[in-house]
Amino acid sequence: MPSVNELLEDILTATTSGGSSTGQGFIDYNDTSTTTTPLVLSADVWTTIPNDGLGAFSNDTYKPAGVTELMNVANGAIDPTELPLGDTMLIRNDFVITPGTNNTLLEFRYALGTGGGTYTLEKIIGRLDSGSGQPYRFSLATDLIYLGDLNTRDNP
Repeated sequence: MPSVNELLEDILTATTSGGSSTGQGFIDYNDTSTTTTPLVLSADVWTTIPNDGLGAFSNDTYKPAGVTELMNVANGAIDPTELPLGDTMLIRNDFVITPGTNNTLLEFRYALGTGGGTYTLEKIIGRLDSGSGQPYRFSLATDLIYLGDLNTRDNP
């Protein structure tokens, strides 16, 4: 069972793919809320990963044109509301999990949409089978979310 979340860094990259934005850019949100008090994950329970955007490596120097934020740092939710329909977002999550049990299955999901239109995009990250009590860092994989409708874009 995963027990420690030592580092969380979301890089949200907005790119043009049919929308009306004129370029691309990124905002890097680095978390401090789990630095001294890591999250404890329970088996078979989805846990919202926080991100307060207050970390030393947060970087908003290269924002996409016309965008002020891509995340609501009050609740850690992705906030693509400033992007036009047809755009895509590349999201790179950076976190550490320390399982209490060897061979723990780690899954990740995005909850998007609102109300009755809420939906999830899930993926299996893998088995943590190199031993319990040791940290496993996940930082290089990216996920693509396209903004194909108002339900997805206006979800925060």
